Amino acid sequence: MRRPILVLAAAVVAALSGPAAARGDLDPASIQALRNYPLSMDKVKAMQDAMDEAKKTHMDRPGQRPGTDAKSIAEMEARMNAMPQAMAIFRKHGLTAHDVVVMPFALMDAGVVVSYPQAAAKLSDRVSPAQIAFYKQHQAELKKMHWLFGNSGD
Repeated sequence: MRRPILVLAAAVVAALSGPAAARGDLDPASIQALRNYPLSMDKVKAMQDAMDEAKKTHMDRPGQRPGTDAKSIAEMEARMNAMPQAMAIFRKHGLTAHDVVVMPFALMDAGVVVSYPQAAAKLSDRVSPAQIAFYKQHQAELKKMHWLFGNSGD
């Protein structure tokens, strides 16, 4: 059974996908942060655990959204850090605001390149060969992560 992504996960994505990020108008430091982010299944699984905990503790309710007009990764991270209840859950699972903000973008960009190789040139400034290789290597496992793909995880 497919369910919508948790509202907390949507808040994370909303924090990430401000107009600048959606257009690709990120500042050079943000682009480097995306490209340099080291993906790991430990962190991906930690995000899943944090999302599961958020759902159990009702942190997946509306009102946790940080807005979508951020223009840099640093601003998005500051907004995540300004959500103490959510960040307490993420930190409990070993995640920083940087992980919460950048990991979904890095996975999304790598996934786009894997699924649509013709997009590689357009995303080459913000996705690394290591991220693409990680996504290819762990694609089946990643598809089981309901925080990432919006499925129930059942």
